[in-house]
Amino acid sequence: MNQPGRGGRAPWDRGDLVRVIAIVAIGAVVCAVAWTGASGHAELKDQKGWVAVGVAGFLVAVAGQSRWLRQGRRAVAAHAARVMGDVAALTPDSSPRGTPRAVSPEQHLVATDGMRHFHRPDCPIAAGRGWAPLPRRAHEAAGRTPCGICRP
Repeated sequence: MNQPGRGGRAPWDRGDLVRVIAIVAIGAVVCAVAWTGASGHAELKDQKGWVAVGVAGFLVAVAGQSRWLRQGRRAVAAHAARVMGDVAALTPDSSPRGTPRAVSPEQHLVATDGMRHFHRPDCPIAAGRGWAPLPRRAHEAAGRTPCGICRP
């Protein structure tokens, strides 16, 4: 497992995997000890302490997994921000992000079957693909929405 910054596909490295396995294993061992301790007592009042130990073990395991997932989400979000920044740098548009550029009603926009968005012909996503240009109304009738990069 590699971090995205190093060209890999996973947001965690081998050390992260070892850490999460160790933390979850510790939580599981604590739960097993609590189970064994509680099973030796027939009365609920004698089992309460062991139940608390079991809950603590469960929380340790959940905290380890939660930390691992949060770290992965942060890495994926950072990677997505880098990729979107690279795409935005390729866009010939100099208008602030979120500001749509004016499109004349007769200007044709491009997309193809199965796509959810339509694009300007010079959009980095659509450039050079040979998609058939259609009027905006045709794309909207097909249920497509404007691209978030070229903002037609």
